[in-house]
Amino acid sequence: MNGWIFVDKPKNITSFQVIYRLRKILNIKKIGHAGTLDPFATGVLAVAVGEATKSIHYFKKNKSYNFRVVFGELKDTDDVTGKTIKSSSVIPTKPEIDRCLKNFLGKHSQIPPKYSAIKLNGTRAYKLARKNHDFTIKPRTVYISNLECINSLNENEYSFRLDCSTGTYVRAIARDLGIMLGTFAYVNELRRTKIGKFDEKDIILLDKLEELVHIGEHFEVMHSIRDVLDDIPAVTVNNELRHKFLNGLSFEYVNKKYQNEFLLVQTRSKLLGIGKAIKGKIKPIRVFNL
Repeated sequence: MNGWIFVDKPKNITSFQVIYRLRKILNIKKIGHAGTLDPFATGVLAVAVGEATKSIHYFKKNKSYNFRVVFGELKDTDDVTGKTIKSSSVIPTKPEIDRCLKNFLGKHSQIPPKYSAIKLNGTRAYKLARKNHDFTIKPRTVYISNLECINSLNENEYSFRLDCSTGTYVRAIARDLGIMLGTFAYVNELRRTKIGKFDEKDIILLDKLEELVHIGEHFEVMHSIRDVLDDIPAVTVNNELRHKFLNGLSFEYVNKKYQNEFLLVQTRSKLLGIGKAIKGKIKPIRVFNL
């Protein structure tokens, strides 16, 4: 059992709790996820099973979200689960919001929320925040290709749609948008709708997956490593080079198009692993035992 499953993460559980349940459902220990979703969030969670866990690091796809923002309150977590620490009577109109959104498009410098999984000197930021430690998180550059306000849900709540690079914090967008509009804001609801080419038509509920496991049809919802990493160029090798690669040995490869890039290494019938083109050679980085 080696591949990827795209799960519809339920609300009010952590991404790790999803993995814990999947370990029991699939009866497999080697399992992990790419792209954590906050406990209050739902939607597409990419889960690697078996040898596919070796490919998690290379699954860095753009993501899409639908979310709701409440204006007039600042939460310590920047989402609905936190404590209100500031409030304002200023509630923006949709035209005012629309004018602000262009400031986020393209390359955008963003400071992640203090309640996040970013490590500072080996400790997760959210652990420091819970202990009321004073700390700062350095800004990071993200890319936002689309951000739009869809409609007004009530007097102080609006719905949004977002397409962005991996590593983007939706909560930080809401927080910063509130500040730009002279008020405060937090994310009230969040759903990830897409990772790369995988969207809501590709996801499965945990209960449904458990049903499929019982009747032995769960392999039908599993995606191959090759399918999931289809944005990485592939190199097909002969039997001699296959042996070298599987034994951790580099081999000659001259291609000016691919220098210092990761490549899928395969035979005509089998994916062998991930290599890297370095100085006229391909060096094995991850070897799959498929």
